[in-house]
Amino acid sequence: MKNSSGISVVEIIGVMALLGILGLAAVVLVPSGYPARLDAASKQVQSDIEHVRQLAMSTTVTHGIQFVAGGDYTAYQTDISTPILSPLTHLDMITTLGNKYPGVSIQTNYTVEFDDNGAPTVGAGGFVTISNSSGSKNILVTAGTGSVVIQ
Repeated sequence: MKNSSGISVVEIIGVMALLGILGLAAVVLVPSGYPARLDAASKQVQSDIEHVRQLAMSTTVTHGIQFVAGGDYTAYQTDISTPILSPLTHLDMITTLGNKYPGVSIQTNYTVEFDDNGAPTVGAGGFVTISNSSGSKNILVTAGTGSVVIQ
């Protein structure tokens, strides 16, 4: 019977190799956060457009949202010079996606306005495109109904 009181070099190397293989598998198999950022940003844009539509219906005053390629978007009442207040921050609702979602940006200029019935009066059937290194998403405002869909 052999008495061993420590760990051999071979055992240490074996454990290190196993940890290296597991680490490599984690890097390869776990998706990067970039698609998740794009999904989250597209849902925020969809939600903000729907918020503007709801305000138009509840206040019976035209509301809109303007997207600027490579820049930000502004939600407004009547015209772009009167931004609405964000329900979260109580500041003007002017949003730069890249601040909250690094790497995500607006790719197209787009403006949509809604009447008191929630129907788009400007930008009906149009869309805004946002993208990052993982791809792009179109957020479409359906003509007639004003429903907002991510494609």
